[in-house]
Amino acid sequence: MQQFILLYMLALWTLFFTFLSIIFGNREFKLGFAKLKFFVGGMLLYIGREVKPVQRKITRSHKVMRIVYIFAMFLGMALFYIIFIPSFFNMIKGFIAFSRGVAAPPQPVAVPVPLLFTITSIVKYLIISISIGAAVHEFAHAVVAIREGVGVRNWGIGCLFLIPLAFVELDDDLFKNASSVSKASIASAGPFANALVAIVAQLLIIFILFSGVTLSTAVEIVNVDCSICNVLQCPGERLGLQSGDIIYAVNGTAVRSVSDIAKILNATKLGNAVMLTVCRSGVCFDKNVVLDSYNVEYMSRYGLAKPCLGIGMQDTIILLRGDKPYSSLFIQELLQYLNFIFVVNLSLFIFNAIPLFITDGTIFLSSIAVKKGFIGKLVEVKMLDKINAAIILIAIGMSTYLFLGV
Repeated sequence: MQQFILLYMLALWTLFFTFLSIIFGNREFKLGFAKLKFFVGGMLLYIGREVKPVQRKITRSHKVMRIVYIFAMFLGMALFYIIFIPSFFNMIKGFIAFSRGVAAPPQPVAVPVPLLFTITSIVKYLIISISIGAAVHEFAHAVVAIREGVGVRNWGIGCLFLIPLAFVELDDDLFKNASSVSKASIASAGPFANALVAIVAQLLIIFILFSGVTLSTAVEIVNVDCSICNVLQCPGERLGLQSGDIIYAVNGTAVRSVSDIAKILNATKLGNAVMLTVCRSGVCFDKNVVLDSYNVEYMSRYGLAKPCLGIGMQDTIILLRGDKPYSSLFIQELLQYLNFIFVVNLSLFIFNAIPLFITDGTIFLSSIAVKKGFIGKLVEVKMLDKINAAIILIAIGMSTYLFLGV
C-alpha cells in the first residue's frame, strides 16, 4: 500500500481540482496581485503583468545569440536521433530475441510508468529539478520574446497532475507577425536555457568530485527481520545491524548492489562464516558471523537451503573519499540534487527540441520550414511529430512491460 502512495495522491489531487474546475468553470479568483484558476487536474496562478516589447536596434551580439539559440535547437534534435533512436531500435531487437526465448530481457530505454508511482525517495529531487527547469525555460522564452519585439501578456506558475510548471503567454498577434528568425529564436530560447542549466549542474558535480569525493553505489540495510529466516535470532540481529547501516564489503570484497550480496550468499554453504564490513555514520568496522540459518521462502519454493542474514536491503548511493565511505549529508544531498537537475534539464532540452505537437520543436520547424515543397508539406501535416510520438509511446510501453515482468 505504502509504495503506491504517489498514485493515491495523484488520484486525489486530480479528482479534487477536476471537481473544482467543474464547479467554477472559467472563473478566476483574485489573490492580491495574482489570479487563481482551476483546471482539470490542477491549477494555474497568474502572477505576472503585461510586458511591452522592447524595440532596439539589432546588434552584432544579438545576431550571434540568435545563431546560438538556433544551433542549440538543432543540437537537441540531433541528440535525440543519434542517441535515443539507436537505443530504441536496440531495445526492439533485444525484445524480439527475448520473446523468442534466446536472450535475456533488454534494458528499457524509457522510464516505466509504474516506476513513477513507486519510488517515493526521489520525489523531492524531481519536484525541485522540474520546478527549476520549468521556470528557467519559460523565463528564457519571455526574455528573448521581449527582445525580439513580441510582448508578454501574462506569466505564472501552476501544478497539473502533481507536476510543477511555469508558463508565459505571449502576444499572439505580434508573434504571428514576427520574422521567421525571431520566431525561431523565441522557440529555441527555452531549450537553450535548459541545456545551459544542465551544463552548469554538470560542471558543479565535476568540481565537487575533483575535491576527492566520489559517488558510488552501495547496499543499505532497510530493516532487520528474522521472520524470513528459520530461527528466532538471525545473523543480522546477532550482529546488531541497524536500519541505515551500509554493507560495504563481504569477505574483504567490496559490494555495490544487493545482487552482489545475493551472489555471495548463494555461493556460501550453510554453516560457513563470512566477514561483513559495515559502515555506520562514516565509521566502518568488520564483523564475523556464522550463516547458520536459511531463507524460509527460498526453501519452500526451490527446496534449497540458502544462507539467510535476516535483513532487508536496497541499493543506495554513498560518498567515497579514497576507497573508504565518507559521511557528509550536505555533500551527498547536494550531489543528488545536482544529478537530478542535470538529468531533468537535459531531458527538457532534448525532448523540447524535437517536434512533438506541443513542444518548442514544432514551433521552431514551422518557423524555419519552406512553405512549399516536400519538406514544407511534411512540417504542415506534422509527420515528424507523429513519428516521434509513436517512437516515444512504444518505448514507454515496452519499458513498462519489461519493468512489470509480464
